[in-house]
Amino acid sequence: MPSEKLRSIACVTTDGEVVATAPFEARMLDGGEYAVLRHKGPYADMHKAYQWLYAEWLPASGRQLRDSVMFEEYLNNPREVPPTELLTDIYMPLA
Repeated sequence: MPSEKLRSIACVTTDGEVVATAPFEARMLDGGEYAVLRHKGPYADMHKAYQWLYAEWLPASGRQLRDSVMFEEYLNNPREVPPTELLTDIYMPLA
């Protein structure tokens, strides 16, 4: 996909109702099953995890993608740990 067509959304989670005022907006993630892959290392290397998920794990799993948002959860802070210790969970929605 051409880079000018790529989009991303930054989110925060909450346990309660939050009023979002412009330019922010409230969104909800779909429930259901997700394959979750934990990536350890620099964000710049995360493309390797996505490549493995799509090219190897998904075909071997017998599962299919669901038409929903794929997302990442950043588990630690790059200001507090070195790039080699960054942890990111990648969520792939499954049908």
